[in-house]
Amino acid sequence: MKIHRRAPPGHTQHFFTAALEDDRASALTEHVDTLRLAFRACSDRYRFTMTAGVILPDHLHCILALPAGDTSRSARWRLIQGLFERVIGEGHGSWRRFEEEPLGDEAELERRIDYIHSDPVRHGLVRSPKKWPFSSLHAYVYHGLRPVYWSGDVVPRYGERFAR
Repeated sequence: MKIHRRAPPGHTQHFFTAALEDDRASALTEHVDTLRLAFRACSDRYRFTMTAGVILPDHLHCILALPAGDTSRSARWRLIQGLFERVIGEGHGSWRRFEEEPLGDEAELERRIDYIHSDPVRHGLVRSPKKWPFSSLHAYVYHGLRPVYWSGDVVPRYGERFAR
């Protein structure tokens, strides 16, 4: 799915988090291509544009630009989650929750984009955000929206270790 930095006219930005039931699971990164296909299939039915995103082993965060007045947020996530579970097998990717929050202004949007891109460091998965392969940060750097050396100025949570 192509990343678009700006919402199309008449769209509003929303921050989403979806988490698996088992916080030790790694189904999302093990089946990242399936998850991407579920997003693509959902976008065909319930239009949205992705502004930023990161996929971690047990949860994901993304910012989606939705048409103004959109009432399909829950249906959108049920479809993504249902497609993902059907393909990888029920029980391997059971979802605990999803949360959605509309974003107010440009400053809040920028903070959430940086939060998304630095989350792998916060969870101790990598030392630098650019080392995490399942992040829109790479598209942001490629398109000149973030510098190559962008670090997010974040440290891992207490007790977490770096995997890479």
